[in-house]
Amino acid sequence: MTATPLSNELSDELAESLFQAEHHPLLRTILDNSIEGLAIVDAQGKQLYINAQGRRILGLGFTDALPDTWSERYGIFYPDMRTRCPSEKLPLYRALQGEESPSEDLFVRNAMLPDGQHCHASARPVRDRQGTLLGATLHLRDTSGQRHAEAERRRIQQRFQFIVESAQEGIWTVDTENRTVYVNRYFAQMLGYSVEEMMQKTLFDVIRKEDMALMERYVEDRRQGRSALLDDFQLVRKDGTRIWTMVSTGPILDDNGNYIGAMAMITDVTQRREAEEQVRRLNADLERRIAERTAQLEFSNRELEAFAYSVAHDLRAPLRSISNFTLALAEDCTDKLDDMGLDYLKRIRASSQRMSELIDGILALSRVNRTEFVETEVNLSALARSIAEQLQRWKPERTVRFQLQDGLVDRGDSQLLRLVLENLMGNAWKFTREKSEAEIEFGILPPEEGKGRVYFVRDNGAGFDMEYQNKLFGVFQRLHTQQEFEGNGVGLATVQRIVRRHGGRVWGEGRVGQGATFFFTLHD
Repeated sequence: MTATPLSNELSDELAESLFQAEHHPLLRTILDNSIEGLAIVDAQGKQLYINAQGRRILGLGFTDALPDTWSERYGIFYPDMRTRCPSEKLPLYRALQGEESPSEDLFVRNAMLPDGQHCHASARPVRDRQGTLLGATLHLRDTSGQRHAEAERRRIQQRFQFIVESAQEGIWTVDTENRTVYVNRYFAQMLGYSVEEMMQKTLFDVIRKEDMALMERYVEDRRQGRSALLDDFQLVRKDGTRIWTMVSTGPILDDNGNYIGAMAMITDVTQRREAEEQVRRLNADLERRIAERTAQLEFSNRELEAFAYSVAHDLRAPLRSISNFTLALAEDCTDKLDDMGLDYLKRIRASSQRMSELIDGILALSRVNRTEFVETEVNLSALARSIAEQLQRWKPERTVRFQLQDGLVDRGDSQLLRLVLENLMGNAWKFTREKSEAEIEFGILPPEEGKGRVYFVRDNGAGFDMEYQNKLFGVFQRLHTQQEFEGNGVGLATVQRIVRRHGGRVWGEGRVGQGATFFFTLHD
């Protein structure tokens, strides 16, 4: 049978019986099975009995040491493990002096306990019925585990305290009456208070009056066990200024699930709010400026279109007159004009014709931006094939080999994309006319990872000097004379505008006498 632990205070009758020989066998059986250390000495300090747990705690069994040498003999220190506890301060020694129930926290270290052990010692003097001192009992309790647990708890608390105090977020707990129970330094500084000042505050002391009713509802939610995230919630600082915060809050419950308060994590988002507000203001200003600029551009475009249309139509009448009169003069007055006069008439007529073509180019270019953009699936291969057939019918006597890649389909405006291919393939047709075997190719470059599709129109014609490639897409900019190759200088400018309307880009490469290649992309 295992005995239950004895209390620190043995009854007078039981304590007295410890000194009666007839009770020793029974008492030893009881005391030897105790999980607490027990020892008995007589009035002179002679050690009469110690149980196994007592020997384990002290490290040594009974010795013949006198009470004055107990501290040295057993190696007894105060809990700091450095300061020797004098023998006369030991609870057992004091009990022999008649002191009632002395106790002390001690540390024992000796040859049998080189690492030492903490314990709690308490003693009690034992007297007979006449009051004569018979001796004393010593009660020893091993406190090493308790002390280790307390030390670990302190380490955990210190670690938690360090984490909480070093956090770059406010931490705040309140009780059931919304009074501050804990606040970290960061949150106190966030509101401009000291920690001590915050400890005197309640939840409602740092919120706006207009938020009181809202906060009461939030508090009731916490009492019901619900957590919440309050975004863009304003708190009032000590100086009366307000800050924007994001608050994550939840209830604190005891072991029985009862509400005992709430905890909140508070993040200052004032700078974020100010940045967002600045971005909103900038966006609003940008949108206003874009709207103004768009309106200005639309007005300018309308003005330019009206001007181009007016100029084109107003110029046609005098041009027609010049052309008609020069024709009439050439027909009716041939016999009155010499060769020089007829040459002059021919030049005037050619110039008026050239002027008419330039006007047509201006009108065509202005129509590119005015045309409504209708995006559909466009078969570019089919468009190229149709244009090639049209060119061949126009000059059937020419030998031109077309290489047109099949299956090229993309999204865009079919009318505008046809105009792109007509201009590029028309240029290729024109600049290869001196070749006995002309070659015109349409296709796409081999795909590259991370890059979109690149279309090209290539020919083996006259080419151009790359030094002047920056002039290729300018209005009325030409790299060949009118005598070499006819044209009005707006075809490539038209191509560039159409490609840009499709979100792409266009560029050209060439060498004099070795042909040219024009590349374009869509939807970059």
